[in-house]
Amino acid sequence: MTGALRALGFFVARHARATVSVWLLLLVLAGVGALTLSKGATAQYTIPGAAFTTVQEDLQAKIPEKGVARGQIIIESSTGFSPNQREAVAEALTSAAELPDIAGVLDPFATAEKRDDVEEGLEVARPQLAEARTQLEQGKAAAAAARSALPEGLSEEAIADIAPELLAQEKELERAEVSLKREEYGLVTGERELALAGETDTISADGTAALVTLALSKDPNSLTPQERENIFATFNVLEDQGMTVNYSYELASDVSGVVGASEALGLTVAFLVLLVTLGTVLAAGLPLILALVGAGVGVGFVYASTAFVGMTATDPVLALMLGLGVGIDYALLILYRFREELISGKGVQEAVADANSTAGHSVLFAGLTNIIALAALTLTGLPFLSIMGLAGAFAVALVITSSLTLVPAVLSLLGYRVLTKKQRETASCSQPAHKDTQHLPQNRREAIAQLESVRGGWGGFVTRRPVSMILLSLAILLIAIIPTASLRLGLPDGSYQTPDSTAFAAYNSISEHFGEGANGPIYAKVTLAVPTDEDRLRAVALDVADRLTTKDIDSIAIGAISKDQSTALLAFFPAEGPSADSTAETVHSMVEKIEATEKATATTVGLTGQTVANLQISERISSSVPLYLCVVISLCLVLMAFVFRSLLVPLMATIGFLLSTLASFGAVVAVYQWGWLGDFFGVTQPGPILAFLPILLIGILFGLSVDYQIFIVSGMRDAHRAGHLAQDAVLLGYRQGGRVVTACGVIMIAVFAGFIFSHLTAVRPIGFALALGVAMDAFLIRTTFIPATMYLLGEKAWYWPFGAKEGGTQEESPKHVAQ
Repeated sequence: MTGALRALGFFVARHARATVSVWLLLLVLAGVGALTLSKGATAQYTIPGAAFTTVQEDLQAKIPEKGVARGQIIIESSTGFSPNQREAVAEALTSAAELPDIAGVLDPFATAEKRDDVEEGLEVARPQLAEARTQLEQGKAAAAAARSALPEGLSEEAIADIAPELLAQEKELERAEVSLKREEYGLVTGERELALAGETDTISADGTAALVTLALSKDPNSLTPQERENIFATFNVLEDQGMTVNYSYELASDVSGVVGASEALGLTVAFLVLLVTLGTVLAAGLPLILALVGAGVGVGFVYASTAFVGMTATDPVLALMLGLGVGIDYALLILYRFREELISGKGVQEAVADANSTAGHSVLFAGLTNIIALAALTLTGLPFLSIMGLAGAFAVALVITSSLTLVPAVLSLLGYRVLTKKQRETASCSQPAHKDTQHLPQNRREAIAQLESVRGGWGGFVTRRPVSMILLSLAILLIAIIPTASLRLGLPDGSYQTPDSTAFAAYNSISEHFGEGANGPIYAKVTLAVPTDEDRLRAVALDVADRLTTKDIDSIAIGAISKDQSTALLAFFPAEGPSADSTAETVHSMVEKIEATEKATATTVGLTGQTVANLQISERISSSVPLYLCVVISLCLVLMAFVFRSLLVPLMATIGFLLSTLASFGAVVAVYQWGWLGDFFGVTQPGPILAFLPILLIGILFGLSVDYQIFIVSGMRDAHRAGHLAQDAVLLGYRQGGRVVTACGVIMIAVFAGFIFSHLTAVRPIGFALALGVAMDAFLIRTTFIPATMYLLGEKAWYWPFGAKEGGTQEESPKHVAQ
């Protein structure tokens, strides 16, 4: 492989301008494709065939006007709604109903008036029915008295002859009895329905807020930016009438932008780190520019592919995040090695080829590891996670390709200009090196000099206190892991959004005027085994509601009745919001009661709604994590064993990966679920962690941990193979890879940290988890725990029972270096 990479390096160096032109052309094509073909986020966080999906499909077939999903709009008027404002709202509702993506519109004023009419009707009906019952009983008593006055023993035929009016009266009383019972049954049902509804209404108690519900004919994530804009334009005109309009998260989730100010700040920090590491503006800017080209091509094609493949809002952002991070790291690694080759006295093209065959080999292996880990997300069986993983893998693949072709091509064009002035002087004084020259000490004197230079740095500090440093790094990680025990998963809602967003304002306004539960009702489909009439269906639906409800349900409403009067839609309004623990417990309790309820009421019952969907999706993802983690750990062990031909090195690498990953989980829980430092990190309302974050974090951190393990341990292995003592090899290898890992780690942290304050709140915990995970892996594991354990283990670290032991002997190697 190194030979092929070396040949590739020579080829692109000889055809540098053509290679750069090809990449610029790809960048233009990707940009044009993204601008002309992109449909934005059209996929949904869902599970095909899941229970909530099946229920929603059944409801769509039975009650199409309720759509496949719902979005809410809250309209407020500080002094109450004037007649003109009500008229303006009515016009907006009429216009909204005509939009192609709207299946139905719930008019808050009409609904409130209907409720008032029902209450008034019940008030009127109670005394009327009581009077009717009294009259009926009196009529029945009179008829009974008339019958008793007749001679005994008369047949019905005889009575018909002598008292036909009595029989007619009795038949009339029977019909009246049936009619009255039906009306009394309806009254009782209406009173039950009103009692269960409680304070539920579409107009706030103070009359200053109205809640509009839009039934959508497709999933909200499938709405294009233009379709969302059409909805906004329809209702934003109300603000001209002195009203305030805000939209729920389902309607207002804006993913039109990928990069914001915070992401740009992260790139600025990365540039400063590169400047300190490389010493020149040109060399510092080069990895950033080249990574932007490679990642830009990848993200552009990912966006263009949304014309053919449905993606969620986070897919392109993840592709950009990964593409930039690994792109900068890989370009830096090759550039760093290229400069070493130039300083050693090699020509430009030969230096390019050697850098491509050495650093490029690490890039290729590490990148393929990232691709495998991301592509393995398909093992979860969740379409949206599979697409997310494949999008990230595609972006990394393009970054690898650009690192092995575009980076060498540009380096060959720039040549010695990537060196500092002092390095150029050193390079001009160097004798041309043999092509097999290694950057390892070749004799005792050189080894002593290199070891002395390392002992004064972090590598020497760690290896002088291996036990203490191992215990310190483990203690920090284990403390950070503690919050992981309370990890709770969920999907974002309006409460997760930024305080200045309309979704956050809508969530808060709905909570204030209608209760938190109104932000995410739990819907139940109730279908009669044998359809009868509407009154009977309503009564049975209320029976179902009585059996399913819990102490944490504030109110229940019958939302709709199917035309064939076989299916009713129940809306349960929890006391707390969709992401609250009590709401999750309520859903679980309702699910447990369904079977017994169905038997008792002769119905078929199913739960759906965004709250139920989020919970079921989160639980499905949670159940996929163990399998995925086992696959990744197995992969880590096999790959590390294959690369380093050791049993203990891959074991330490895997332990380190697990510790840093679990520690990043714990930190995310502390900040985003517990709310620690929430004000600083912009956590508006602590709650469940993004459902797919753990499995995504495992995949990404696995690839990065393998990257850093290769970077830091490869030099140790090379030194050991060259014949140096195992403990000296740790120091010599650290000297070769420690600086690169430190720079790569800081750069990756800066890039990921730029997403912590992203305008896309769903991305923020991902950026935080990745930035902290990289920090822990790079500085606590790869540059502290690994060197310390390997120094402590000595020769045992390189034990390999499946072949000849690597490394030289005392007589043929420079391993006997003064300690």
